[in-house]
Amino acid sequence: MIRMLMGALAMAAAAVPAAVRAEAIEEKNLLSGKAKIEPDSGYIYVSGPVRQMGMLLRLPDAATIGEYEREWAIELAKVQKKYPGKLKGWEASKEYAETQGRRIPERPIEPTPENFAIGPIELRNPVSFGPQFVFAKGKNPEAYSYLTKVKPGRYAYYGPIFLGPNGALAGMCYCMGTVAFEVKAGTITDTGNFLLVGSGTDPDFPARPEKVEGSEAGLYRPVAGSEQWGALAYGLPETLKTYPNEQADFRAHGKLDNFYGITVGRMPPVAGVLAYDRDKIVDLKAAVPTPVVAEEGPAGQPGAEAAGSE
Repeated sequence: MIRMLMGALAMAAAAVPAAVRAEAIEEKNLLSGKAKIEPDSGYIYVSGPVRQMGMLLRLPDAATIGEYEREWAIELAKVQKKYPGKLKGWEASKEYAETQGRRIPERPIEPTPENFAIGPIELRNPVSFGPQFVFAKGKNPEAYSYLTKVKPGRYAYYGPIFLGPNGALAGMCYCMGTVAFEVKAGTITDTGNFLLVGSGTDPDFPARPEKVEGSEAGLYRPVAGSEQWGALAYGLPETLKTYPNEQADFRAHGKLDNFYGITVGRMPPVAGVLAYDRDKIVDLKAAVPTPVVAEEGPAGQPGAEAAGSE
């Protein structure tokens, strides 16, 4: 069982695609016509008083799942077809090793639906932005904005992660809790400076560095974004206001795997959006009860259900 599991993990690791830097649009190119806001694409706008960097993961929808399952079935059939040849080669190597008194090579694992993988579905459409490829830079006050062309869908903020020119990653994944939002086709989704200042202080981390017992690591409370970078703000520049746009509706999102093996963390609590009950994510928007509109009775009176709901 352990060998089968290790084989599956190895296959998955080999298939993990590198992080992708999505198409960044610069204001000068939009004005000159070199870049366009296309109706079939989605756009994410990020702003703030400093350069930012981050990664978002497009959450699987029905189409993505269907494509993934079809590709998985095709690749499984390929490796299953090759397996008899691999097994035959192993048997010859085993026989030779036994005659020479050498260590017998490990038997190849037969690929089955239970142990075969083609890589995490969440890494089908990773999106990276910043700190370069700025849409526009302001001088008074100093400000930086980013406009990224993406495939429409729902995106989870994977964290302040930097994608280097050589494909190396650095930063922290918000694997233990984060937010997600919808990006519609032909629409600019304004995230404002939320990714920088939207979260508050994480109450479960001490205000000062505090060593963890039995570990060289330390816990600390990161400075709340709003305390360092100002208040939460949205708004598009004049260049983009004429295009269809909407403010991002952030919602709490559950845990994600640490796909790239980097530092693990979580987005601090966000008032009205994201909270934690120890290590459990709490969706504050979902917790708000929806007002019930009572149906009218025959004479314009509330229906029986509403009348008896005091």
